Formats: sequence, C-alpha cells, structure tokens
Amino acid sequence: MNGAMAALLGIGAAIVVAVEFVVIGLMPAMTAELALSPAQAGALVTLFALASALLGPVLVATTARLRPALVLAAALMPFAAGLLLLPFPSFAMVATLRVLQGATLPLFMSLAGARLAADRGAGQGIALLYIGVTIGGTLAPTFGAFAAERVGWVAPLAGLGALALFVAAACLALPHRKLADERGMTWRLLARAPMPAHLLLSALLFATMFAGFSYIALLLTHAGLDADAVTIALLGFGAAGLAGNWLAGRFVRWALPATYALALVVVLATSWLSFVVRPGALALGLAMLIWGVAHSAGFVFSQVRVMAVASEAPGFAGALNISAANIGIAIGSLAGGRAMEWGGPATLAATMIALALPCVGVAFWIGRAGRLLPGRNPPVGSG
Repeated sequence: MNGAMAALLGIGAAIVVAVEFVVIGLMPAMTAELALSPAQAGALVTLFALASALLGPVLVATTARLRPALVLAAALMPFAAGLLLLPFPSFAMVATLRVLQGATLPLFMSLAGARLAADRGAGQGIALLYIGVTIGGTLAPTFGAFAAERVGWVAPLAGLGALALFVAAACLALPHRKLADERGMTWRLLARAPMPAHLLLSALLFATMFAGFSYIALLLTHAGLDADAVTIALLGFGAAGLAGNWLAGRFVRWALPATYALALVVVLATSWLSFVVRPGALALGLAMLIWGVAHSAGFVFSQVRVMAVASEAPGFAGALNISAANIGIAIGSLAGGRAMEWGGPATLAATMIALALPCVGVAFWIGRAGRLLPGRNPPVGSG
C-alpha cells in the first residue's frame, strides 16, 4: 500500500502544480478569447501565489484535527472544480478558482509531504512527492501552449479538473493514520527562534531561483534558439530536475549548506544565458542539466529543512515553507520582470546577484548560529 500511496500523492502533487503553472502556456489563447490585457492575464498567476501564501497556513491550522485522507480529498476539490469552466468559461470564474486553488495547494502538499515523510523518512518521502512537482511544473506550460493551439484554453483546465476529481476519490480510500502535528503548536512555530530565519531563507532562495526561471524561455530565445529548440531545452531542464529530486533526497542532511551552491548555480546559469549568443549544443545541454538539478533540489532541500525544524508539527511547518516559497516566487518574478524591462538579460543577471547575496548571508548566519545541525535533528513525521 505504501508504494500505491506514494504514487497517488505524487500524481496529486503533479496535478496541483500543473494547474498553478499551466496558465503560463494558456495565456495567449486566454487573452485572445476573453479580451484580456497582459496585466489581467498575469494577475491569474499572482492571485494563485498570494492565496497560497496568505490562506494556505490558515487552512492547515484549522484542519489539523481532521482525518488526513478527508483533508487531502477536500484540498483537491477546487482543482476538480476546473470542470465548471466547460459550462462557464469566463475570467471571473477562472480568477475565483485560482484563489481557491492557491489556498488549498499548501494544504495538499504539506499534508502529503508529512504523510510520506512519516512513512519513508524526510529525504526520500519529500523527494518522491517532488517528483510530481517537477513533472507538473516543468511540463504544464509546454502542455498548455500545445493544447491551447488545438483545443482552446478551457479543455486543458477541465482535463486537469477531471484528473483531480479522480485522485480526490482515491484519497478517500487511504488508511487512517494520525500525523505528528500537535494541537496548539501550529502558530507558535512562528515565534520560535529558528523558524522565522528558515522561512526568510526559503523566501530569498525562491526569489533568486524564480527571478531567472520565470524568464528562462525568453533567455533561451535571447541566446538565439528557435521555438523548437526552446521546447527541447525546457524538456531537458525538466528531466534534469528529476535527477535533482533524487540527489536532494539522498543528501538531505546537507540541506542547509547546499543553499550556497544552489544560489550560485542559478545565478551563474542565468548570467551565462544572458550574455552567450547561439551556444553550442553541448554547452547548452550542460547548462540546462546543472540548472535543472539545482532548481528542483532547491524545492526538496527547503521543504525538508523547514519541516526538520518543527518535527512535532511537520504539516504546518511544510505549509509555512510553501507560503514563504510563494512569496519568494512572487518577489523574484516581479523583480526579474522589471529587470528585463529596464535593461534586458544583463540587468536580470545583476538583479539575481542582488537577491542571491542576502540568501547566502542568511544561510551562513543560520549555520553559524546552529539553527539547524544536519544529522542531529529529530525525524520529520512520526513512525
């Protein structure tokens, strides 16, 4: 049953993350059919991220005493509600769903992560879950763009909704198991000394990562790649991400010091693409490999690192980390976009350096202060 549960939760993670990012590929079709401005279309990404950051931890805290299988199924229902777009295709309906979906994504991800961490250990459990995250986050924009040209923007969202409904029904059959979250411990985590520093580190790391990743297609185009080559490069990036998940799971005790390398790698990769013109296939493939590994490892390392700080409430700690990560994503995407407008890729590279420096500084401070000692923390979840 453990293998089936891991697969089910991984598929659920792929679906919720795909829903978050598929609109990137659907935007051209949505703006044309619904007469949206670019700002309105972009607001669909912002609404999801803000709802995730602000409402996710609240939902996790208020559902802490409920049966986990029921909560997992309920968290998927806003994603299943994508089926409502078949009879009601409108911007108002999409925006409403984006808020509801953003709010419940941390609920599903944190509970699924705590469940797998309790069964398989923090490193392997979170790495398994984030295989779904990598698949959903990497393939969704490409899938959205491909599908929108052939069947429009509604069908992909409705299709993901149908898959979410199926997974929600399957979650109800999961065996009951009490997780480690202690009642009353949730919000008190924010006042406990290690947690704010680790959440700040997650926000800074994701701001650094997504300042460049949000515009990776533009950077590849700037480097001279055509549309087909960009698609191949992105698929290679995603494949490398699967390797990053595996490596992060294997070396989970190095989650904190790995932050230095992750921040450095994404900055170097972005800077290289910002200045290179028509890179060779070997050099480009190597850059996508290293960047893809670092990008996906950042997800796993951050989630494990924060959950290890609060092993008595791993679900809520995971939700807090997802919220911090979404705040970082919003800041990074905004800063990267402004940089691209003001000075192009070169300014983007400088902006990423400006974001990476405080990220490395906070990681260094946490390490010096002994806020997280790899290998000496209590296990995440309960056995």
